[in-house]
Amino acid sequence: MKNNIYKRGLQLKDGILHEEDHIEYSRRRFIKSFGLAGGVGFMLGKLPISVASLTRWSMPPILEKSDRILILIRLKGGNDGINTIIPLDQLSAYHNARPTLGFADEEMINLNDQIAMNPYMVELKRLWDDGMMKVIQGVGYPEQNMSHFRSTDIWASASDSDKLVNSGWIGRYVEDIFPNYVEDTPIYPPAIQIGGGSSLLFTGEQVDKLGFEAFSAEQISELAASGQVHSLDNLPACSYGDQLKYIRIMTNSTYKFVESLKAAYDLGSESSLPYEDADFPQALKIIARLIKGGLKTKIYVVELDGFDTHANQIPTHEMLWKQFSGGVNNFYKDFEGTTYEDKILTVTFSEFGRRVQQNDGPGTDHGAASVMLAFGKCLEGNGTLGKYPSLTELDDNDNLVFNVDFRHIYSTLFTEWLCLEDDHSDAILFKDFGDPLDFGFMCQEVSSVNKRPKSSYSHFASYGLGDVFINYTIPKDTMVMVELISMDGKAILLDRPMLKKAGTYQIPVKQSQRKLMPGAYVYRIRITGAEFSGKLILH
Repeated sequence: MKNNIYKRGLQLKDGILHEEDHIEYSRRRFIKSFGLAGGVGFMLGKLPISVASLTRWSMPPILEKSDRILILIRLKGGNDGINTIIPLDQLSAYHNARPTLGFADEEMINLNDQIAMNPYMVELKRLWDDGMMKVIQGVGYPEQNMSHFRSTDIWASASDSDKLVNSGWIGRYVEDIFPNYVEDTPIYPPAIQIGGGSSLLFTGEQVDKLGFEAFSAEQISELAASGQVHSLDNLPACSYGDQLKYIRIMTNSTYKFVESLKAAYDLGSESSLPYEDADFPQALKIIARLIKGGLKTKIYVVELDGFDTHANQIPTHEMLWKQFSGGVNNFYKDFEGTTYEDKILTVTFSEFGRRVQQNDGPGTDHGAASVMLAFGKCLEGNGTLGKYPSLTELDDNDNLVFNVDFRHIYSTLFTEWLCLEDDHSDAILFKDFGDPLDFGFMCQEVSSVNKRPKSSYSHFASYGLGDVFINYTIPKDTMVMVELISMDGKAILLDRPMLKKAGTYQIPVKQSQRKLMPGAYVYRIRITGAEFSGKLILH
C-alpha cells in the first residue's frame, strides 16, 4: 500500500512538473522560433532551415581528410525506447509492466533472438536485413534530468547534468575545424538544421548566431544575387564599431551560405521516391537533394516531434514510426548506386526515455535510459551496442539504469566517423570517454588517387561572331548550371540547371539581348560536387 501511495505521489509530482516544464519549454521555443534568441534561418522547399555560423580554435583542415556526412535525427519529446526496441529475454516483465500498452508477441518484428522492433517500424526491416542498421541500448547520462528543456540542453551541450554550458557540441566542433572563420569564411554552411527553431547545438564558445529569415527558395536566390558584401574596413574604433563589425561578418557569411545552399538545391536531382508529404520526410528529401547537389556540409540535424507520449501512445507511435521508417528507408534508397552510398551515417537521439510502467493514459511518463538507432551502409552489418537495461532492477525513481553515456557515442562519431583527432574530441566534449564504440566503421581518410583529376574538366571564354562564349568540357554525365556574375555581385543565369551528358559545350552570353553593360564579369560553372569560374570582358 505504501509503495502504491509512493508511486501515486511520484505520478502527481510528475504531472505538475510536466505542466510547468512545458510552459517554460513552449515559451523558450516560441522565442527561438521567431529569431528573438538568435539563429540563422530561412525557408527551403517549404521547410525552415537553420544554419550554423561559428568561429575559432586551432587545427589542420579536417574537411579534406574525409568526405563523410553525419545526419542526426532528434526524436523530440523523449522517446519510449522500450516500445521501440523490445527485449525478448524480458517479455514477462514487459507485459506485466505494460498490460495494455505492450505489443503482443506476434505483432513484434523480431530482429534477432534478443530484440524485436515496434511493428510500425516495418520499413526499417529492409535496412536491418541489409546490414545497414544498429541499435545502441541503455543510452543515457548520470543524474538524469526529467525536464524537456534542461535535458535537451544537456544533450546539445554534452555537459554533465549539474553544469550549465552555453555552447553546443556541434558548435564547438565547427569552431575547431574553421580556425580562421572571420578571415576566411566558408562559402557553405558547416552544419544545417531543418525543422524547428534554432538550437544550442550550433552555438559556439566565441560566436553566437544572428537571426535571418526568408520564406522560399526563390527568395533565397534573390537575396544571394542582390546581397552586397559589407566591408570590414574603416569602421570606428569604439564599441559601436566592434558591434558593427560583428554584424557585418555574420551578414556576409549568411549571404554566402544562402548562395551555396541555393546552388546545391538547384544542382541536386529531384527524388522520384514516394516521400510522405509531411515535414520530417520532406526534410530528408531536401537533405538528399542538397547532398546530391554537392553541398559540402558535414552535419545535418532534422527533427521529428511528438514523442512526449503521456497518453494515446499506441496511435501516436503508429503515426510517428511509420513516418520515420518510410522517410529513412526512402532516404537511403535515394543514394543507392551513387558515390554517397557508404558515406552517409544517420543517428537518432532524444532527450530522455520513458518509465517502464505504463500510466492510465495509456502512455508513459518521463524516464531515463533509452535506445538510439544508427543507419547506413557504412555500419557493415546489423547488431547491437551496449546492454539492454533490466526492466525490473530499476533506480530509485523506477527508471532504467543506463550503461552507455551518450557522449561516448559523440566521441566515437568524432574520431571514427569524422576523423577528428582524439585530443580535439576530448577538448570539445570536456573529457576523454575512452576507446571508441564498435559501430563497424573507422576513420578512413580520402586518398588522393580517389580525388577527381582537375585535368578532366576544362573551361574558357572565347570571342567571336559578335558575342562572347563560355566553353566547357565535362568527362561524365552530371548536373550543370552556368551563371555570369557582374562586379556588383548580380548573378545572371545563362544556362539553367540540367543533366548533361559527357562532352564539350558552348554557351553564348548574348550581351545585346540581355542588355549587359560593358565591363569585367566572372562566369561560374556549377556541377554536382564542384564549381569552376573564370573571367571575361564585354565590350
